Amino acid sequence: MSDELVFASLTELAAMIRSRAVSPVDVVRATLEHIERIGSALNCYITIMGGEAEKEAERLEQLLGEGAYLGPLHGVPISLKDNICTAGTRTTAGSPILEHWVPDQDATAVQRLKAAGAIIIAKANLYEFAFGAPHTRFGPTHNPWDLDRSCAGSSSGSAAAVAAGLCHASIGTDTGGSIRIPATLCGIVGSKPTYGLVSRAGVIPVSYNMDHVGPMTRTVPDAAVVLQAMAGPDPKDSTTVPATLPDFLSIIEDGVQGLRIGILAPQATEAIQPEVREAVRRAYAVFDREGATLSEVVLPDLTQARTVNWVICGAEAAEYHRPYLRTRAGDYHPVVRALLEGGEFIPATDYIHAQRVRRRFTEEVRSALAGVDVLILPAAALEAYRIGQRTVMLDGLEEDVLQANTRYTPLFDLTGHPALVLPCGFSSTGLPIGLQVVGKPLDDARVFRVARAYERATDWHTRRSRLTANQA
Repeated sequence: MSDELVFASLTELAAMIRSRAVSPVDVVRATLEHIERIGSALNCYITIMGGEAEKEAERLEQLLGEGAYLGPLHGVPISLKDNICTAGTRTTAGSPILEHWVPDQDATAVQRLKAAGAIIIAKANLYEFAFGAPHTRFGPTHNPWDLDRSCAGSSSGSAAAVAAGLCHASIGTDTGGSIRIPATLCGIVGSKPTYGLVSRAGVIPVSYNMDHVGPMTRTVPDAAVVLQAMAGPDPKDSTTVPATLPDFLSIIEDGVQGLRIGILAPQATEAIQPEVREAVRRAYAVFDREGATLSEVVLPDLTQARTVNWVICGAEAAEYHRPYLRTRAGDYHPVVRALLEGGEFIPATDYIHAQRVRRRFTEEVRSALAGVDVLILPAAALEAYRIGQRTVMLDGLEEDVLQANTRYTPLFDLTGHPALVLPCGFSSTGLPIGLQVVGKPLDDARVFRVARAYERATDWHTRRSRLTANQA
């Protein structure tokens, strides 16, 4: 029964809780036992909130007994990337600088998840301040498909936890791909919503202009459910979109018959592992069989977009960290410190130029999407690489792994378009490969619809990682 509970999809679990086939207390205890069994192997959690989670489960079980049901997150264990503030529980941002900091308020997204009945079970490991590398104080997260491999992104702990059944969803942040890349390499779903759809109030920033908060889950409907609970305007975050929220589940099962889907036209700077390229091509064929019309779409140069993303992100991150760089520079991981100090030397003229290029790219992506309903393209250029690996060979050329892995994601942080990744295959070494679905601004519901059509037509999302399969 324990295995059935921790690996049920969020929506399956919600149905079991609502019918009272299981109780929130059962679910939380099963999840904590599973964390006890395999959590240390992954190093995906910084703080486990077991006592608080059990008390909240008891409260939610009592509500059910009184006939009060808060919705599809009622009693569901969710973890949070540890740059998202939690009242009364430390929020470290993966750094010694904040190792003992305890906020006095929850982030807005956390308040909304709790109001919807979610149970916060743990704070997930991450790159230090969601930027560059994990600090040695906390160590790297290990990929559940191969413990020697990286999860390759700042939301690493969240991705590994979801893939390994240590929660039913996790909340990550994405500034250059930090939800989508770890989700891809761990074989799960990761959603970067439209910019401003989810409040960032109470989230430690990397870039004020590009940070996104979004769900990481095992299925597409699960991601839609979690996003529904978090999204909406917030007076504490002036960048939130005031638009009325759609029902993200309303069209999710409608399929792709008759939809127009864009596929990425080849770029001169593109380099990608052959197995990844082939898996994405096979995904195109699935959409064709499902009744969609496919046509090539020309996007701005992805390598240039990555550079523009770095200029904006580097300068804004350095500005936020100025007080710590003046007083506690030695406490940063050397890689993170170097990136932040480099950001301090970005000229204002370069920053302004990058913002202008960003606006041009946004218009170019809007134009590219004008003739299609969504765009599909790879999520990452390579499979999960080994922890500590610095370079990779792609198309006969040696490339930095961090640059290679962020080829396909930063553009959509620049433009704010919704982008979701989901598994579309496995490499010959048994590691996940991901597909990215990009939609028009505030058309997140259609992104979920297209991703769900692919998920329904394939079985990649049903596969269990090696670590968890060995525990079954």
